Amino acid sequence: MPESVAIVGAGVAGAAAAIRLAERGMAVDLYEAVPQPRPIGAGLLLQPTGQRVLAAMGLLDEALALGTRVDRLFGDTPAGRAVLDMSYRRFQADAYGLGIQRGALMGLLWSRLQTLGVRWRCGMAVDGFTQDAGGVTVQLAGGATARHDALILANGSFSRLREGLRVPQQVRPFPWGAVWTVLPAPDGFPQIELRQRFRAASQMLGLMPVGRASHDDPARGINLFWSLPVAALDGWATRIGLAPLKRQMTDLFPDVAPLLAGLTEPSQLREARYADVWMQRWHDGRVLAIGDCAHGMSPQLGQGANMALIDAHELSAELGSDAGRDWPAVFARYTRRRRAHLRFYGQASKGLTPMFQSHAVVAPWLRDRFFGWGGRLPYIHQQSIATLAGYKTGWLWGRLKL
Repeated sequence: MPESVAIVGAGVAGAAAAIRLAERGMAVDLYEAVPQPRPIGAGLLLQPTGQRVLAAMGLLDEALALGTRVDRLFGDTPAGRAVLDMSYRRFQADAYGLGIQRGALMGLLWSRLQTLGVRWRCGMAVDGFTQDAGGVTVQLAGGATARHDALILANGSFSRLREGLRVPQQVRPFPWGAVWTVLPAPDGFPQIELRQRFRAASQMLGLMPVGRASHDDPARGINLFWSLPVAALDGWATRIGLAPLKRQMTDLFPDVAPLLAGLTEPSQLREARYADVWMQRWHDGRVLAIGDCAHGMSPQLGQGANMALIDAHELSAELGSDAGRDWPAVFARYTRRRRAHLRFYGQASKGLTPMFQSHAVVAPWLRDRFFGWGGRLPYIHQQSIATLAGYKTGWLWGRLKL
């Protein structure tokens, strides 16, 4: 009988891991608490590294048909001072980011799950687990249990199941979140770059072209991101109101006015909260954490979906093709394989966040004066884009090899 692996969470990390394991001939049970899963989350920027994983899965061409190539990231202040100006092509001639709607990406992943015969257990919440030398027993809501050879946790930064791992860990919710939406792109609206506008670190507006929601939808969307403290995020529609919020956006960046004409109801804006997740290691015996469940971070580097795809790909690379795997050994090798890459991005995300989302004064002042200047130096620009593209594994040297 093929080995049975349970995966909790049908987001990018869980779905991608299920696909890669099923391609290895394993029996995969994908548990999802929601009876009818729907993709929730902002538009995604898939980096060259994440694109390579999609190519290995045979999904890149379809993703390109739905998404939009992003050639450049540009951010400035209302006074016109350039803070960020990074071009993928200056890093590598054929490199680009891929802006895509989360629903479009999840549609591709979920469709592949069905063709591979993954057993998708929708509406089955996992409440806990126990493990022994022979396998893992998963406890389901309602009292039922299921037995598997291994368990993979991919249910997000705020996972409670992660607490069952006998691993030192810390979860620190970020004091800042965001509201976001995808709006139809007005005629003539730029579709080639990720655009940001900052006022100190207390206001940040981001715009990114994310293509179409599906092959049947001709409308191309723009992802709108507006930073807010979590204290203001709770009940924002009542305490702030949509009209005043739109005025804040246009006051910061007047060019956004044509896009905001499509924002007419508070319900169009979804709330996003983030947490910094640190784990001493990502495995405990036959149980492994991946994706945001293992290494959640702020959105400043746009690496969430990218890291989730890489996690699935690198796990597959450690599996080999023999039956009767030593799962604790496989997961331990995975931890060693991912350590340098994930530690670097966790540290970089934590260091950058106060410069872009905080009430700090000094950090954004230094950002405004030195980021743009440093970006004009070839070496610094090269390292900055290597970081954005998802390749860095250390502050001074080291490059991810997929």
